[in-house]
Amino acid sequence: MSTWVAQDNFVGETPDGAWLTVQKGQAFPDGHPLVMLDRDAAEAAAKDGISRTSLFAPMDMGDEEPAPKAAAKSSSRSKSS
Repeated sequence: MSTWVAQDNFVGETPDGAWLTVQKGQAFPDGHPLVMLDRDAAEAAAKDGISRTSLFAPMDMGDEEPAPKAAAKSSSRSKSS
C-alpha cells in the first residue's frame, strides 16, 4: 500500500461533505478520499490536455535498494624490465 504526502497547505472537501485541513508534508494512505479525488482530477486534466500540479505525491519510503556502484576499475600496468 502506498502512502501519499501533501505538497501544500489547503482545505479540501471529501465526497461525503467533510472539510479537512491539510498541512504540507502530511501523509495520507492510498485509498484516502482526498488522494483519490486528486488522482481522478489529474487524470481528467491530462485527458483534456491540461497541465496540473498534483496536491499529493508518492512518499519516498526509502524501501528501494540503492543502485549498485560501478565496480572499481583495476589498473593493471605492465611493467617493463
